[in-house]
Amino acid sequence: MRSGWDRPWSGWIGVRQLDAKAPLREAPWMALRALGDLAQRFPGGLSLVWDAPLTWLDELPSETRTAFWGALGHLPGLTLHFRGELPPGIAEGSIQAWLHGTKPPEGFSSRAWRQGWVGWCPEADDTTWRLPELGVSFTDGQEGLSTLWGEIILPLPALAHLSPEELLPTLMDTQGPMEQGLSQRIAAGAWPEAFPFHRRRAAWRLAVTGGREFLASGGNWEEGAHHLEALTTALSTAMRTPVVSGVSSDFRVASALGHQAMREGHPWRYALAMPPASPSFTPGLGADPRDPSPLEARTQFPSAMASILAHPPVAMLRVPSLPQEAAVGAFLRGQQCLPAIQWIPPGEAPPGPFLPDHPWAPSSAFTPILDVTQALPQSLFGEWDPHA
Repeated sequence: MRSGWDRPWSGWIGVRQLDAKAPLREAPWMALRALGDLAQRFPGGLSLVWDAPLTWLDELPSETRTAFWGALGHLPGLTLHFRGELPPGIAEGSIQAWLHGTKPPEGFSSRAWRQGWVGWCPEADDTTWRLPELGVSFTDGQEGLSTLWGEIILPLPALAHLSPEELLPTLMDTQGPMEQGLSQRIAAGAWPEAFPFHRRRAAWRLAVTGGREFLASGGNWEEGAHHLEALTTALSTAMRTPVVSGVSSDFRVASALGHQAMREGHPWRYALAMPPASPSFTPGLGADPRDPSPLEARTQFPSAMASILAHPPVAMLRVPSLPQEAAVGAFLRGQQCLPAIQWIPPGEAPPGPFLPDHPWAPSSAFTPILDVTQALPQSLFGEWDPHA
């Protein structure tokens, strides 16, 4: 379980809401300061959803606009979310940002995505936002969830052995003091008055990890989806608080849960690898992104799980060379359910934390993604001569 002591764990805000409190076009640096102040209040990070036209800042001088985008893209604790394309000039290197859309990015945004500077999250339509690793799903104009009290992360093989009654005491013992501490924080003026906290717009996130071990121990995705949905519904009813379901790709949490299962003798420890291998669950639903494996294994996202998750899992795809646009398009068309994809080509360092018992394999060990059209015999594309 991850939560704050006297505040919500994480949250999101739309750029229109930010602009209403700190005019973005008239005073961009005041808006940036307000955003930085708000980001410090969430231990698990803050997401800024750009639910306004990218042309909003066109009236600013080019130097001011460039400096603003550069500062915004590297603000600590902030993750940016854009619809379809990136603002020109924001990504000249890796930033914490996601592109959302029904189709993969194109043009400049496609190059930034394939170079590993930003991630891409597929959406069902042009009004939906699903925030990876935050577990929030909402549409434009909807006043949905804005904060998460915290996260409950469980190994997928453990769901068949746990009941809501075993988790509720810990949840209640955490939320009660946290709400009292938040009340004191607000009364002391230690919460931004421009962005009031709304309890009805706060939720818990129930996330799972260890999909690889779940399958290896004889589980199936329909069974896992049923257990996750039942547990989410039961916790939400008992807590009288929304509970959203998601997937955790955190390496540290997956390792800690595996060591805990072995140390405390939990029944789901039998899904783990036997010693001398490290007793760690695999983060996410697919293969471990740190180990060489087919792309399809690392992007595994079963349709049974897709129907109940508030956001798609994150697939970090390390490749030995920069993936080309045509090859990426051909690969994505062959997938039934697409996860949120973050490419890691050789020029981009893999994300942390770096665990000593499971290092990242070198990029040269991974299989490159090839353009299938280039793999076909060239004669198939030549001119046909009926007299030959």
